[in-house]
Amino acid sequence: MKVGIDIEKLERLTLALVKRIATKGELDWLKKHSAAQHLGSIWTAKEAAIKALGGGDMRDVELLHEENGRPKICLHGGAEEAFKKQNLSEIEVSISHTKTDAISIVIMK
Repeated sequence: MKVGIDIEKLERLTLALVKRIATKGELDWLKKHSAAQHLGSIWTAKEAAIKALGGGDMRDVELLHEENGRPKICLHGGAEEAFKKQNLSEIEVSISHTKTDAISIVIMK
């Protein structure tokens, strides 16, 4: 089992910064959910996933949402390769935020 966690001050995150690491799907989602907490959710979920994997490119990690709003992580490219190489098969993500901070934890089994 691999675990990654990240917490960020929302005041440090800008849309321009998140755009540098966001996928098209994440940018589309942000058009509907533009609050700072959502920028923080994307950033911290990606960072937590990279930590769980032991490194990688944040652009290879995608935060998606099920119809009920539940977040899920989808891996691409090098992140997907690292996940498979470590014989992992499941990813769980939990995200929370306040008006000032966002936090995510990712567990890979």
